[in-house]
Amino acid sequence: MTLETLVAAYGYPAVFIGAILEGETVLLIAAVLVQKGLMDFKILLVVSAMGAFAGDQFFFLLGRLKGKDLFRRHPGWRQKIDRAVVLLDRRREVVTLLYRFIYGMRAVIPFLLGSGHCSVPRFALLSSLSAVAWALVIATGGYFLGEAFQQMLDQGRFLQKGIFVVAVLFAMAVMGLQWVIRRNGPRR
Repeated sequence: MTLETLVAAYGYPAVFIGAILEGETVLLIAAVLVQKGLMDFKILLVVSAMGAFAGDQFFFLLGRLKGKDLFRRHPGWRQKIDRAVVLLDRRREVVTLLYRFIYGMRAVIPFLLGSGHCSVPRFALLSSLSAVAWALVIATGGYFLGEAFQQMLDQGRFLQKGIFVVAVLFAMAVMGLQWVIRRNGPRR
């Protein structure tokens, strides 16, 4: 069974569950179904925004409840995570409004914000605004541009993945170089 047939068969519940995850594809498929008169656009917006919001809240609260325990079990991560949380806390509002448009960050950023100093009401407000904006942008794009919008998102994801891979490889090279320098000590 393809994703298209799942969305067509299960409708709004499939959209809700898809929006909890990285749900652009599900939302785009549903927008095409709206074009065909099989779904209602307003209901689609509400259901997809609610799913996105529910997923955000889950990962935020998971970070709030379990983030510190995870970092205690992995003390090597602590310093890096602390730096990331400090950076996120400085730009909390902007990050919360925009992270859902960055592929792969839908669970990571809310988790880190939850394990940091972001208040629950503030995150809920910003997350709800972001979820509505996301649903509106993706559903409208899918409705008017259909397959072309999907290809544009896929290309953007490919580019983001490429940049991520390059950044990880660069970080690994720097860490490897630091390890070699520490291992060999200063040369005289």
